[in-house]
Amino acid sequence: MTTPQTATGATGSGPDYAMGLADRSYAWYQRAATKARRYYRITETLQLLVSAAIPVTAVLAPGEARVPALLGGVVVVLTGMRSVFHWQDDYLRFSQAREAVEAERRLYRTGSAPYDDESTRERALAAAVTRIEQGEMSAWSQLVSTRGREEPPPVTP
Repeated sequence: MTTPQTATGATGSGPDYAMGLADRSYAWYQRAATKARRYYRITETLQLLVSAAIPVTAVLAPGEARVPALLGGVVVVLTGMRSVFHWQDDYLRFSQAREAVEAERRLYRTGSAPYDDESTRERALAAAVTRIEQGEMSAWSQLVSTRGREEPPPVTP
């Protein structure tokens, strides 16, 4: 999985390092959230349209079961894609992380606490951005591992 740091190759230190790190992280989360939201909306819209087309095709061609069956298969695939790729969850997580990074950038730019001490502000910003990224990655790991371990409902005879 690409992360804000691996995507930008951020290395080094210096007076502008922490803000550059925050800016790159913000930009990555912005792009990732936009992409996840787009995929989520496209698949949801397609699922609605294809689902609605099933009864219409059954009425328009009452003797033809292949078209409604094919459309039903498309609905199943779209539903499966939503479960596999977690686009809605990604959109929410990435948006939350982006806004958390933005809040830190604002505090840093205005010299507000905890960025009011010139001797520690760079380290504090880098640490805050790292915590945000690690928190988002931890949430992703939990989402993926939880979904894989969900037990199917019991089968009743």
